[in-house]
Amino acid sequence: MTNPSPAPAHEPTAADEIRDLMASWLRNLRPGCSPLTLKTYRESVESLAAAIPAMPAPPKTIDAVDRDHILHWLAALTEAGRAASTIGTRYRNVRTFFNWLVAEGELGASPLAGLKEPKVVEQPVAVVSEDGLRKMLATCDPSFEGRRDEALIRAFADGGMRVGEHVRLTLDDVDFDQQVFWVLGKGGKKRAVPFGDRTAKALDRYVRTRRRHPKANPRAGGADRFWLGRSGPLTSSGILTMIDRRARAAGLGHIHPHQLRHTAAHQLRLAGMNDQDMKRIFGWGKKSRMVDRYGESAADERALAAHRRLSFGDRL
Repeated sequence: MTNPSPAPAHEPTAADEIRDLMASWLRNLRPGCSPLTLKTYRESVESLAAAIPAMPAPPKTIDAVDRDHILHWLAALTEAGRAASTIGTRYRNVRTFFNWLVAEGELGASPLAGLKEPKVVEQPVAVVSEDGLRKMLATCDPSFEGRRDEALIRAFADGGMRVGEHVRLTLDDVDFDQQVFWVLGKGGKKRAVPFGDRTAKALDRYVRTRRRHPKANPRAGGADRFWLGRSGPLTSSGILTMIDRRARAAGLGHIHPHQLRHTAAHQLRLAGMNDQDMKRIFGWGKKSRMVDRYGESAADERALAAHRRLSFGDRL
């Protein structure tokens, strides 16, 4: 009886090479990126790798990936119904990946060099009204979850922190004397995010209730994270679920936590906060245009309010 012939070795493809080099790229980025950012980078590059086998003339190696392959990938994303903003993000992430490959000497040139970024029409993110937020807060009872949710909703609306920043928050990061959260933001930068008196009161109530939580002791698995769920530290998905549940209970339908960040930015601009201060509080770079994008859906409201304060006709 003859032994069966060994199966032929799998010959690496362009998609295999992309995934292999992507792993190195992500390891290189890990020290300065949040898990969520790394996930977005991975999904973007994986999207290109997954599209390659279905292309009319798929490249056999990563060196063979050219402009036409990139255009085919972008067209496939459009045909699949991906949002313009998602396509733009994936394009930028893949461009960064190929630029890194060039800088590392893995490629001689990027297939995206000279290729224009897909035009993205920004869809303004809806803010939550004051009445809507009050209705959400009204759903919070004196239970542990009620105290926690009220404090968390107020913290979102007051300081506009990101979900990931709340997840990483520890007990030592909440400074009641100065009324600030010490936040580890994007790029590993720490900043102070202030909170008002009512938020401070809600946070204090939560902390007192938190002491009785079975996971409040780090040795019990709490790891001194500030926000706790039933079985331990509150996760990103736990926060998304909580915000959605409170919004639906308040009759508002689905609300994403990022809308609360936009709401905080809108309210601070409406109250007259300058762009420089907002950039420091929200963790945006000096040249960032985020301050113009956040709360854009309520820009007319701010313009009308400004006119009421400054009306020239009222001075005549």
